[in-house]
Amino acid sequence: MVLLVTMSIDAMAQMPGGVSVKVSHKTQVMNGRRFYIHVVEQGQTVYAISRAYGLKEVEAVTKKDVHFLQVGDTVWLPCKGQRLPDGTVAPPAVDPVPTTTPTQGTASYTEGNGQGVSSTAKQDTEPEVLGPTAEIRPRIDPRKVVVSVMMPLNLSQMDKISTSKFDVEQRGKIVYKSLEFIQFYEGLLMGLESLEQRGYDVVVNVVDVEGGSDEVVEAAFRSHHVAESDLLITMLTRQPFEKASKLAQMANLFVVNPVSDRQEIVKGNPYVFKCMPSVEARAKAIAQAIHYSLAGSEVFVIHSGSKAEKNTLQALTAELEREGLHYTLVDWAKAQKLTSMLKNSGRAAVVSIYDQERSKNRIYASQLLNRLASVKSGTPYLFTFDDWTSLYSDIDFSQLQSLNYHTFYGDWQMSDPLQKAFVERFREKFKTEPVSGYAGMANDIVLYFVSGLQQKGTDFFRNPSLSNSPEGVMYPLRFGHSREDWGFENQEAVLYRMRDYQFEVVNPSRR
Repeated sequence: MVLLVTMSIDAMAQMPGGVSVKVSHKTQVMNGRRFYIHVVEQGQTVYAISRAYGLKEVEAVTKKDVHFLQVGDTVWLPCKGQRLPDGTVAPPAVDPVPTTTPTQGTASYTEGNGQGVSSTAKQDTEPEVLGPTAEIRPRIDPRKVVVSVMMPLNLSQMDKISTSKFDVEQRGKIVYKSLEFIQFYEGLLMGLESLEQRGYDVVVNVVDVEGGSDEVVEAAFRSHHVAESDLLITMLTRQPFEKASKLAQMANLFVVNPVSDRQEIVKGNPYVFKCMPSVEARAKAIAQAIHYSLAGSEVFVIHSGSKAEKNTLQALTAELEREGLHYTLVDWAKAQKLTSMLKNSGRAAVVSIYDQERSKNRIYASQLLNRLASVKSGTPYLFTFDDWTSLYSDIDFSQLQSLNYHTFYGDWQMSDPLQKAFVERFREKFKTEPVSGYAGMANDIVLYFVSGLQQKGTDFFRNPSLSNSPEGVMYPLRFGHSREDWGFENQEAVLYRMRDYQFEVVNPSRR
């Protein structure tokens, strides 16, 4: 195992758009979608080529790293009906005529006159397309796995950071956030240690990204050759991740996001792996738990009608209907009669998907708990998509306890043998407590993805599932697409129930 820890401090000069580009009218159909075929000439860049075809840079498909294009390389530009500089309009995006399958070694081309001709294509020169803008490129070195990790370790501020104690008052400050990121890195080291013991050869390039501007992220990405990796793991906040994921997409590099719940990160970028459970997975877990635990009960779904709730509401109602459960939608702004409805319904399930801005959410959570706690007969069961015990430090645990609270809990479960063993090893190795699940997530990610690449090669990116999770993986990982041209989301979610002020796993299939 080789570990390279680097810091990004130099800025990268903005590259010019390149020389003028003459548009090619040759097109090729791949996986039912039509692309322009452009052969790179001296001085041309992906940016200049994309602009010439009326597209964004991230939409171009290249066989090689976009930062190292050479004369004669091929760039595929999706046809989207756009008007080109010469006045012509791109042909239809989808070929109406069935084309020969790629495995037969042929491709269908259309020249400028629109007449189709068949041409023999070399297997090793055609891109392997996942979606309209994705390509699986070869491994950097088939004998080893090369992983880059981008995260804010804040090495320049180490004198302000204590990793031996945890002060809850520091939550949200740089000292606290740095502690979490450092523990993610320490969890990564534990996973790498396990892989090394199993004989895996892993090269890890750790890039410290101090700052969240696009310029800082791009400088780190380019100056430390992140594109020359088999996989990128990012422990970055929203804006830095968006920039890093776009750079990864341009480099045909798959990128893992460990902790974001936002579905937006996979939209339009088939290279992203979102490790947090998808909204569909969480909706399914809640609906199944209600079906098994509260069969025949009324289900009340509390919402506010905000745009942020749309996907959650669609997923939840679909799963409730699939389980044959009767539900009532309750707009919180018009929920004056909620208490009386609950009293008349007997035992009921209340599923909260309310999502406004953070301060409103906190007030709402307190008000909802008070209303539910006032129902003395047939106390309802409360289900939330986000863990209120982590979100709100002043939440009333006694009320949650009385409401048989169910949620997706992310902290350590010492009743789980795997998690208990990991925590004990972490304490022994680093002489401190893992204060969040970040260390465990880092351990799981490196074990899962490196094992997958070593076992299945680049085919792992076509179907990123393993028949058995690698030894030491603590949280379930099973990835799938919501749409072909989106990234992967984790399709497994573990629901927990609060009992005796502790959380225990809910597993309906074992009931």
